[in-house]
Amino acid sequence: MKDSARILKILEEQVKSYSRLYDLLKGEKAAIVSFNPLAVESLAKEKDNLVLQLRLLEEERKRLADEFFGDREGGGSISDLHSITGNKKFLDLRSQLLSLMQGIGELNEINRLLIERASLHLRVSSAFFQTFDIKASPSGTISREA
Repeated sequence: MKDSARILKILEEQVKSYSRLYDLLKGEKAAIVSFNPLAVESLAKEKDNLVLQLRLLEEERKRLADEFFGDREGGGSISDLHSITGNKKFLDLRSQLLSLMQGIGELNEINRLLIERASLHLRVSSAFFQTFDIKASPSGTISREA
């Protein structure tokens, strides 16, 4: 039987990275609510880097699982790893990953709704000010033309 320690290490790294993504999404929510576009942009860059890292970890996990299972019957899921190795750590990591994925999905949906509402607010505000024919002067101040 092949060593499953490397798969465990990858799974633990995935849990850490998904936890970091969850924290970033919470920060993004706070930045959206406080209407801080610079923070939202910064967090978006961090999320992009983290998502790339998560993709690489997932590819490595799949490669190691394929190597581990070889010609065995069965899928290659985390539950299958527990069944073969008897290591309860696999079930713990699976549970953590499922919880994180659910939380990430919920936060993503909330953030999407908040961004849609903020965009709508900006469009409505812009349309309101356009009815008064308000233009910004070159100095950046707002003036009303007669």
